[in-house]
Amino acid sequence: MKRFQRTHITRPQHVGRRGVITPLAAMVLLAVMVGIALIVNRLWLDAATLEVTTCIETAVLAAGHELASDELLKENPDYNKLMTRAEKSANRALKLNTVAGQRIGIQLTKGDNLLFGKTVPVAETGERQFLQTDHEPLSVQIKTDHASRLNNPVAELLSEVTRTNLGTPGTQIEASIDNHVIGIRPFENVAVPAFPLAILKDDPTGKHTETWELQIIQKKGSDEYQFDPKTGKVTRGSDGIPEIKLTGKPRRGDIADANMQILDFGSKFHSEAVVRQILAGLTKQNLKQFHGELVFNAQPVEIKCSPNIENDEQNAFKDMLGQCRICFLYNKVNATPRSYNGIADCTKLVAGRIMAVKRLENQACEIILQPGVITSRAVVLAKPKPTENVNASASNTKPTADDKKQSTNKYIYKLYLTQ
Repeated sequence: MKRFQRTHITRPQHVGRRGVITPLAAMVLLAVMVGIALIVNRLWLDAATLEVTTCIETAVLAAGHELASDELLKENPDYNKLMTRAEKSANRALKLNTVAGQRIGIQLTKGDNLLFGKTVPVAETGERQFLQTDHEPLSVQIKTDHASRLNNPVAELLSEVTRTNLGTPGTQIEASIDNHVIGIRPFENVAVPAFPLAILKDDPTGKHTETWELQIIQKKGSDEYQFDPKTGKVTRGSDGIPEIKLTGKPRRGDIADANMQILDFGSKFHSEAVVRQILAGLTKQNLKQFHGELVFNAQPVEIKCSPNIENDEQNAFKDMLGQCRICFLYNKVNATPRSYNGIADCTKLVAGRIMAVKRLENQACEIILQPGVITSRAVVLAKPKPTENVNASASNTKPTADDKKQSTNKYIYKLYLTQ
């Protein structure tokens, strides 16, 4: 009898568990993919939020720029016109900027996501808060709480699963204008938009009638030119803002015969340097002798000056027709011995735009200048004085006696982000 040996066939253990490992691996892979997706979403959201913030900052600064306009120099400024311009300018800025390669897709509307108002101090904290008002607004606020996802597929998927608003970058930005300007301070690569030009403020002797006080402040100047902000052109016509006629030294005159002076900001009156300052403004290097800034407090600042306007300088002023620039006012000028130059006692900053330039028969240069309103970052503000908190609408807030003492400049505003 033959014996048959029974052989045992053994199966590998992993074959029996194949149906368990595959679903487990799929779950682990899904968890890893979700984690990667969340990281990608976080990185995308950070990048998009930064781009949204930059885009909104550009828009709110564009709107704030429109609030500081020549309209403020008129007898009855139309603030509704300024706010309408600000709304258009902000929307135009949004269209010119993109987020994640696309336009931000937000329509700014006054009273909705585009607010006008003022910033007022809070006595308890010392901080300033935004109060919405259409009465002489000085601040603009833009709110974007739920912007579009801008083609973020991760956010689209996760939002459907979690029923949340993931991937919707939003922000709130505020900008203000402030005219408590007492000086200029250029940055390393940012020049002050200023002419090296000083204008006679007043003449107690009565020799000059073409002074800033008489022609501009008392509005005795002619109103023969107007500036169109849409085209940037100067044309003949009345716009409600008077002009002053500036003249340099005539051929056989002296420095006191002029009511305008070219100031020496490191140029030493070399035409090439003066022309560069007329066209490009004043740099930090130009103000090196004043330690990089020029501040007007109680005392006048003495600056070397010349009443002569050379042909190249006259042509440079012609090239700047219609461009609003900061200028200087001086009370008196002292002639330098054996020279046509002198020292001007400058006391204040103003702003204006050149409307016409010509050479007179006596060889003196004549400039027709109209005051204007300008905004700049390269200006110095007076230190704010502590004030009481007013828990009322900004439209009902009246300036106190201390507020009136705070120096303001109706021609120059600093535009900056306040939130």
